[in-house]
Amino acid sequence: MSVILPFLTFFSSVAIIIAGIRIISIKRGDIVELKYIREFVSLAETGSYFETAERLFITTSSLSRHIKALEEELGMPLFDRTTRKVTLNQHGRLFLPYAKQFVKIDDECAMAFDEEVMYTKGAISIGSIPMMKAYGISDILRQYRQNNKNVIININEADSTPLAEMLRKSEIDFAFLRNRHISVDEFDTIPISEDHLVAVLPKSHPLANEKTITISQLEGEALLLISKNSFMYRLCTDLCRSAGFQAKVVFTSQRAENLVELITQGTGIGLLMSKPVAPILPDNLTIVDIEPRVTTTVFLAFLKDRKFNTACKRFLDLVKATPFQGS
Repeated sequence: MSVILPFLTFFSSVAIIIAGIRIISIKRGDIVELKYIREFVSLAETGSYFETAERLFITTSSLSRHIKALEEELGMPLFDRTTRKVTLNQHGRLFLPYAKQFVKIDDECAMAFDEEVMYTKGAISIGSIPMMKAYGISDILRQYRQNNKNVIININEADSTPLAEMLRKSEIDFAFLRNRHISVDEFDTIPISEDHLVAVLPKSHPLANEKTITISQLEGEALLLISKNSFMYRLCTDLCRSAGFQAKVVFTSQRAENLVELITQGTGIGLLMSKPVAPILPDNLTIVDIEPRVTTTVFLAFLKDRKFNTACKRFLDLVKATPFQGS
């Protein structure tokens, strides 16, 4: 992207003052392209017309012509020339730091416009654990969509472990994960919601009237869990193992609704997180808290030091402004 000094077109005569000396005086129509200044900076670094021309993919004759045009516009030479190399003279040394600023601003401007194009025509890829509605994730996505209708939102729904791996490989921009079994040291995180483990059982079950139960009280009980190899399956079976027994798992499913239906039929006791199951609990089932309390936090995760385009930055700002939901 080549950017011509933007203020040159607004005045019939423009002067840039450096250290009290007028070194550039440009009249309407006499515009020096910024690429000449970029070439000057490169030549100052290499001290060689040939090396600079190679670096910038231009001919040495074009480079020489551009530098000469810049010097004519400034009204003074910038280099001392020999047959072997060129070196900055006092005028060139004076101009160099300002030339570098021009180049820096041009690069930043190009990057900003590239990001804007990516935003207006781009996409954002987000991974999430299942049951997004229970943790306010669906509301975040809906609000983002309302305010960013030009952005395509790609959702990947999976368990925390594969989502974390997708983040590591930069296959997705963000992921809503649970904190357990995931090392957060490699990710930046924003907490979204907290939840706790509960037992879901028929009201006719002997444990249904307890205010809380321990994992040990579930020894020998038929258990219904979220799918094998999932975070929830590992969490529940690890808790049983720590309590001194092997979990008696009789059924697994990816969906809590399927487990609730089977619990209604007397198949066993479900170990699930409270927020997803509470809204779908039928009248003949009850929830009992596990003691000691087992909590997890759902958070937005993304790679540390990841450079984001405008679409991603706006999503990040939205999540940061979203209130945390306690357990």
